[in-house]
Amino acid sequence: MISEIVRQFFVKHRIEPCAIVAAVSGGADSTALLLALSDLNGYAVTAAHVNHHLRGADSDADEAFVRDLCRELNVALHVADGTLDEQRVRERGVEAAAREVRYARLREIRDATRSAFIATAHQKNDQAETVLMRLLTGSGIGGLRGIHAVRGDGVLRPLLEVTREEIDEFLRHRGITPRHDRSNDDPRFLRNRVRILVRELGAVDNLASIAAQARQQWPILESAIDEAEGACAEVGVNETRFVRWPHDPWLRQALLHRHIHRLDSDARDVSASDLARLASDIDSIKRVSVTKTLELIRKNDVLVLRKRIEPTSDFEFELEPNEPVHIGALGVTIHLTAQPRNRATAQPIQLPPNTPGTFTVRNRRTGDRFHPLGSPSPKKLKDFLIDRKIDVELRDRIPLLLWNDEIVWVAGVEVSERFKVTDSAAGDRYEVWLEGS
Repeated sequence: MISEIVRQFFVKHRIEPCAIVAAVSGGADSTALLLALSDLNGYAVTAAHVNHHLRGADSDADEAFVRDLCRELNVALHVADGTLDEQRVRERGVEAAAREVRYARLREIRDATRSAFIATAHQKNDQAETVLMRLLTGSGIGGLRGIHAVRGDGVLRPLLEVTREEIDEFLRHRGITPRHDRSNDDPRFLRNRVRILVRELGAVDNLASIAAQARQQWPILESAIDEAEGACAEVGVNETRFVRWPHDPWLRQALLHRHIHRLDSDARDVSASDLARLASDIDSIKRVSVTKTLELIRKNDVLVLRKRIEPTSDFEFELEPNEPVHIGALGVTIHLTAQPRNRATAQPIQLPPNTPGTFTVRNRRTGDRFHPLGSPSPKKLKDFLIDRKIDVELRDRIPLLLWNDEIVWVAGVEVSERFKVTDSAAGDRYEVWLEGS
């Protein structure tokens, strides 16, 4: 009986009675999950349905089915709008974009209901299909662990030991006909083709057992990765610096894989062959794309895995003394004060005498020139930034303070020779500084 299997799942994982959000699409698996959870004693179950509106009237009918089911079971229901962002669909595909939105809405519902966990209806056939898909797409040993029964972010999969046939029988016994998503029959999706193959081969148990074996062996391998990470990697919020590399090729790949998924948790476009290629080319890499959002770049003979820095659009603002301006694109605020406050981070400047005008703040433009401190004459701003070893992707993100269209200060780098503070009393003096990241 599926209800008993679910009860044993909570016993096995020592999950005491608590509040749980059950993700319910209206399909067979999630319907069975909700029924089994509602049979438990002591657990407060809330159903959550995310309507992606991808199938028109069919999507609305799914929602209506879930509403009716929850009413019959006397289970509280939260329905969320799961409309997809077109840009995310273009970047990641429909399935990945829908998954992102769905889990975001489920987390919101979990927080709103103060629940401890989110339960999803992944079952044994899903596990087998996932293992085979990862074999076909070149996953490493870590990927063969398949779907995790309990995730670190509080997502539970209580049905992983239940087959699709057992779910169908359970629903027939309860007299419930679930909804059917016709997109699950579309052979254009790899998952659907794999589903047919697994069923024809009768390979559900064998493939699911591979996941179980990989999970059992993984702690041994993970301890080796931990040791390599401690010796070779400097971990930051938005990047990992690999100051050296393990000699073992597999450890190199595993270390890369760990930090690719740390920095891009949704990364699904890195195969074992990709990792092997990167690990074998370590010494020759200068800059290479790893995923749609990550890159490996060599900086000062150190390879850095980091989030790709998006180009910064042009910005320009007028700046009045004592009226700070926030630059949203950079997440910083620029301050200009007429009365010096002697801030440690402030740059003092002095205007030429008898030159009325206005201050502006902007990023660089083609043809900009700057007069470096101590230099006899101005030079191209691009050449100045190259001389100062400013990374090319950061150059458009540096705010420039201008007076009457002449660059006074390259923020955080240098003040112009023409606007340095001198002993002369002529010319108004100011202090300028940045606040924020």
